[in-house]
Amino acid sequence: MKRTEHLDTAFAPGSIAVIGVGPITAGRFYVESLLAAGFKGTLYPIHPDGGEISELKILRSLKDIDGPVDFVESCIPARSVPQLMRECAQKQVKVVSLFTSGFSETGSEMGRQLEEEIVRIARDSGIRLIGPNCMGVYSPGSGVSFVTDFPRDSGNVALVCQSGGNTIYLVRLAAERGIRFSKAVSYGNACDVDETDLLEYLLQDSETDLVTAYIEGVKDGGRFQQVLNELAARKPVVVLKGGTTLEGARTASSHTSSLAGSDRVWNAVLEQAGAIRVNTLCEMVDMMVTFRFLRPPCGRRVAMVGGGGGASVLATDACVSRGFTLPSIPAEVSREMRSTLASDAGLILTNPIELNLSPEVTYKMTRTMLEYEGFDLMLANCVFGQHPWAFFDMWFDMFCDTVLKVHAQATKPMAVILDSGLTKYEQHLAALRRRYVEARLPVYYSMSDACLAIDRFMRWHERRASSRMPGHELRDRGS
Repeated sequence: MKRTEHLDTAFAPGSIAVIGVGPITAGRFYVESLLAAGFKGTLYPIHPDGGEISELKILRSLKDIDGPVDFVESCIPARSVPQLMRECAQKQVKVVSLFTSGFSETGSEMGRQLEEEIVRIARDSGIRLIGPNCMGVYSPGSGVSFVTDFPRDSGNVALVCQSGGNTIYLVRLAAERGIRFSKAVSYGNACDVDETDLLEYLLQDSETDLVTAYIEGVKDGGRFQQVLNELAARKPVVVLKGGTTLEGARTASSHTSSLAGSDRVWNAVLEQAGAIRVNTLCEMVDMMVTFRFLRPPCGRRVAMVGGGGGASVLATDACVSRGFTLPSIPAEVSREMRSTLASDAGLILTNPIELNLSPEVTYKMTRTMLEYEGFDLMLANCVFGQHPWAFFDMWFDMFCDTVLKVHAQATKPMAVILDSGLTKYEQHLAALRRRYVEARLPVYYSMSDACLAIDRFMRWHERRASSRMPGHELRDRGS
């Protein structure tokens, strides 16, 4: 069987049967998630006791379904799965996703044998297995989801994730910052469909421009490296490797029965392929945001606006430590900026520049800085909680107005830093983030985060240019 066989069906099934839809069960939550996502096919809830859910009749068995079934979601105990697999074989089901756990990840001989049995049935009958011990498939274009609050609109970022919890967290975290997914998969133990199958599928997927992956271990290192090399030559690939320490590898083994492998080897494999390695889930979302919304700067000369004195010092350190420079504002540009002021008393025109001025003046100065040919990129630095008087909070709203106005007219890339660890500003921060995201501006939560992500982004483009390989432009880039 071809290793990408039936994966099209996994992401766009015509019919789904959810097995184990009891009163308070995972099966019931799967049905509710599919309904909330607007699943476009036929949905069959199944439980031996029958009943009803959301005006859908709960059938007692897979055998009670008259028509074809493309996709089965299993939410029943592990000991019952072999019999379910035999029924799926008779029904000519193409894909089975196993939320069910209790297989090889337990480390028990019984769990290992159960997993071997279901794999044998699947391969004999041509069924593709996702999992066990996974959340399964999120494909918003087809209305397939395993969580009720995932966005229903599609994007061009794909996520391959061994952990179900990390999949949920990443989709939610990325959604807040404007990222939408073409598809995401939580694949658990990878007893059949594994990380390499999914990456190979995404190689040809016209809906996906950026591939991200959280991987605890691989089944076939040689094939993984070959497919990764091919994929990274066509599309940017961002990888977070879980289980990099001895203790983390031990946890990965008990989590998804994965062999983590040497961290040094992983570095070499990812570096050779040209994939971007990140160290945290937040860094992964930063890379999604950067590739999705930032146009590649022509150089590393930064114009920085906003922020107080101390915040600007730390922001400057963050920039310089990642290879960026903050050139001084030349005399002719300084004179042009001063001409917009009724008085320049107490104002020092440096870079970074603190702009606690009227919206009109802030706009003119910001526009002048961005148009100066000596700058390649503008970073708008908003640090909540640093001002002593409450009315200064309104400055962030006015500053947002200015940044959005400049961004709408800009020919150079811009990014925004919304920095606050204070819970009292959470609502204000969220409201501003929504405004920036709607304007398709990349938003970061610290200057260090922004500089790290943009540095990785630029190194990726520099490597692509130096190897004379085709560049890559994500569709609908924001700035």
